[in-house]
Order: sequence, then C-alpha cells, then structure tokens
Amino acid sequence: MKQGTLWRGLSSTVSTGPLLLSAACLLAACSTTNSQTDRGTQTIRFAPRALAKNLGPSDYYPDASLRAGETGEVILHFHIGSDGIAQAPFVVDEATKAVPRLIEEAQKMLTDTHYESGERYRHEVTASVLFEIIPDCGKLQSTPRIDYHYRLCVPPINLREPSVSLPQNSHS
Repeated sequence: MKQGTLWRGLSSTVSTGPLLLSAACLLAACSTTNSQTDRGTQTIRFAPRALAKNLGPSDYYPDASLRAGETGEVILHFHIGSDGIAQAPFVVDEATKAVPRLIEEAQKMLTDTHYESGERYRHEVTASVLFEIIPDCGKLQSTPRIDYHYRLCVPPINLREPSVSLPQNSHS
C-alpha cells in the first residue's frame, strides 16, 4: 500500500457561477496566460490535460532523499509528443531548488505520465514538481505561471511500510 498524496493541477483557472462582465473578462485573460496564439488564425493552444496515473508519490520519492530529509521544487521544460508522452530532453529551469536525484525522479514521473494529444494543444510545456515530507507538506510554494503543478507529499521513511518482507520461520 502506497502512502502519501499526489496533487496535480493545471495553472489555468476555471470559475463557475454568476460573474460580472468585467470579472469574466479578467478571468478569461488569466486563463489564456499559458497559451500560444497563432497570429494567422488566432488559434489559442493550451497545455494538454494530464491523464490519470496509477502510481503514487512514494513511487517517485527516492528513499535516499527521504533518509536525508531532502525536499525542493523541480521545474522542467519539456516537449509532449503527438502520442501524449513527455519526451527528452528535459531542460531544468534555473529556478529549480532541488538535488540531482529529485530532478531525475521528476523527469521519470513526467515521462510516465500520459497527456491528451492533438493539434489544439501546445507541445512545449513546463511542470513544477514539489517534493515534500510529512508533516511539512504545503510549506513549499510552487512557482506561478507554470502549466503543471505536482505535489509529492510522503511520510518520513521511518513511518513507511517496510519494503522488504522478513523470512518465515520454517520450523514447526
């Protein structure tokens, strides 16, 4: 059983309910900040939606980082192929505040994630992956204006279930 939480969301804001006309215009402008406009056709392309995954945050948080208490934010720029899979090379943003093993695991997580595909979506995107350890989850703030925000929050290694089973006693 994997423990922890994985928070994932797009940076675009969706709002429901009655809005004043000026507020609606303001929200419309905010929801397109992470899009590209093709001047010839005025097509707005958004980052594709990340599809559900079956793996949990513990699958991507290195045990060595948990033992060392390493946390941080990894910001990666990458390309999503026509098949909806993130492709190398991943470009590490200069604002990244994490050790190399967290960067490697963030790349693995993004490669394992499938995204919607199609011509209406941008293919050059940016993701922020926050690595945090309970009870300090939520203390790190994700960099704004990023297409994807992932938060991996896991318990310290001493509270996790053992990953090695003990041998059974063969004497009756």
